[in-house]
Amino acid sequence: MDFWRKLILLFIIYNINLIYMTYYDKYIKYKGKYLEAKGGERHTCVPSNPYLKICIPDLKGQYKSKESCMNDCENKYINHNLVKANIRNECLIFKFFIKDIIDNEGIDVYVKGGNSLGALIMKLIYNKYKNNDAKFKSTFNKFLELNLIRDWDFASYTKNNKKIDDVYHKKLDGIARKYKLVPRAKTFILYQTRKPILIDDMALFEISVLDSDNYSSMELPMTTMKIKVHEHNLKYIFMFAKSFLTHKTINEEMDLDIIKKMIDRTHVIIHPHKDGLYDPGNKVDKGELNDNLVEFIDNFADRDKKITQFLITHIQDPFRLLYRLPEKNIPKTIKIKNFIRTELGETKMPSWLMDTDKIIDLVNLFAIELGKKLCNVYTKNKSMDEVVKFMNGVKFNRTQIEFDNCCNKSQDFLKIIFEPLVNKVKIEEIEKLDGTDKLIKFIKFLINKGLFK
Repeated sequence: MDFWRKLILLFIIYNINLIYMTYYDKYIKYKGKYLEAKGGERHTCVPSNPYLKICIPDLKGQYKSKESCMNDCENKYINHNLVKANIRNECLIFKFFIKDIIDNEGIDVYVKGGNSLGALIMKLIYNKYKNNDAKFKSTFNKFLELNLIRDWDFASYTKNNKKIDDVYHKKLDGIARKYKLVPRAKTFILYQTRKPILIDDMALFEISVLDSDNYSSMELPMTTMKIKVHEHNLKYIFMFAKSFLTHKTINEEMDLDIIKKMIDRTHVIIHPHKDGLYDPGNKVDKGELNDNLVEFIDNFADRDKKITQFLITHIQDPFRLLYRLPEKNIPKTIKIKNFIRTELGETKMPSWLMDTDKIIDLVNLFAIELGKKLCNVYTKNKSMDEVVKFMNGVKFNRTQIEFDNCCNKSQDFLKIIFEPLVNKVKIEEIEKLDGTDKLIKFIKFLINKGLFK
């Protein structure tokens, strides 16, 4: 009899527990709905989780809603990832320096270079596939093969284009020193950490300080895009840097959910442009070039200010014409166009991409006409002095330093420009000339390199 009583008692206890658990589950369910209606159920932050799972439901959680949790936990998630990648300290150095010069010096800070271009390509991917995770992932992986995003260059500009004299230069050096940044350039202001984190043998982060930004010093819209830096997006810039760094160095898979969020919050600034060239309006920036040379360029361009500005910029520093354009910017343009055609389907080709075939034909014809012009200036005046004046403002230093790194086509390009003049004047007569002028010195350099044999 005792056995049956015990069995019945256990049966009753089991059913009571079953009823209790059923009602407890309902209580939890309806309490969750109640809390959600009142502003959301409580959550706990787990910054080591993937981005979409950093805030998990927890009745004893610190946060009253998922939204409040995400607002706070995102910073902890980013901080966790920077620590994990061992770049947090360097990020903090640049963060505090950038904040200081923005708040106290009124300096505008931007991300420039290939990373801004990469951000814009990511924006194209996001706009097309943000609601299709599988397609976004496969297209993003193809984007990574372009290798556009590597080191992060910050460029900053003084308030109202304030000139950087020796006094202000020393002040900036003092601010940089306060955050353990050191100068890395002689002719302009560039700061890095003393022992920078490296990627492809380049510092992961560096920052320059300039007093102006003008068309005559900028190559193409594609190469001078920028992202303005402020306190709300700096954390995303560092998280981008971390994501691409660890993917490249240890093949770590990126968390594409935070990537999407950051792409959506990123705004890329592009200078006025058309057909892949700057559009300066009715007035070009002639830089330091001689007026007669500028007039020759403008006539050659049929007064098309976009082409005039392009040629002014590239002849002022011929290295852009001889190396940067044919060996960097044209191949990059072709690569990006192919990516857009094959991976982004019906996406309209961006207006900041140049027509490479037209540009190649343009610069080849320009070289021929410039060569004729130099020869005509000499013939008319019977003096190299007038040729020197005509080419005043052209900077040959970088071309001379990097000459051996230029391909044979680029060297032939120089030959097209200068050989008619050299043949007219004769090598032996050029060698007798005073070599202190930049043009004469450069032509003698080309002679010594055997370019006119």
